[in-house]
Amino acid sequence: IRPMTGAEEQILATPRYVKKGEAVNMIINQCLRENYNSQNLITADRTYILIYLRGISYTNLYDVEVRCPFTDRQFPYEIDLNDLDLDLCPDSFSTSSLTGTLPNSGFSFSYRLSTGLDEQKIQSRKDEKTKHFESASTGDDTLLYRTVQLLDEIEGLANKNELLSLMKRLPINDVAHLRNTVNEPPFGVDTKVEIISPYAAQEFEIDLPLESNFFFPRRKTTQRAS
Repeated sequence: IRPMTGAEEQILATPRYVKKGEAVNMIINQCLRENYNSQNLITADRTYILIYLRGISYTNLYDVEVRCPFTDRQFPYEIDLNDLDLDLCPDSFSTSSLTGTLPNSGFSFSYRLSTGLDEQKIQSRKDEKTKHFESASTGDDTLLYRTVQLLDEIEGLANKNELLSLMKRLPINDVAHLRNTVNEPPFGVDTKVEIISPYAAQEFEIDLPLESNFFFPRRKTTQRAS
């Protein structure tokens, strides 16, 4: 994979690509030296590539604004992307055996790992519902919908609409188990960042914020010596 150039920056600065969720695919496709459609890459690999691309294209140091959950005050924080934990795929892991059993109902299920194409479809659906104000009246079912799209079946039930209906009736512990199993494979970059608040002197955790300056870093200002 090569570092990003001005051509990739232009993609990120084009609203129609960003809005349709195409920007990330285009960037990875152009920077990969292999001829491979990044939509087919699993989400865990795509996340790793994006973080790696940011590091080799700019720097591993990522400046963000963080809000202290104890005082509600914001403060600048520098994240070193090299400090993020990386779990490699276990040798025993196989996509042919992605199955499990729900803890409450005892139902068996099978699933697959999400890809870039899945993420784009899920985001498009969410945007469409927001556009037509459906989320406000019916609630945001993105998490349920995302889980259902990655399920192959539950007790032989494979129809997506029927699976969505079933998910809404399952015990909450079963739903949480499904969501965690389907969305969190046992490998990939751990995007949790532990921070100590300068105002409360207490530790808290955030998800790596993918803000606009992730690929458009802010220019640091330095004070001149008097």
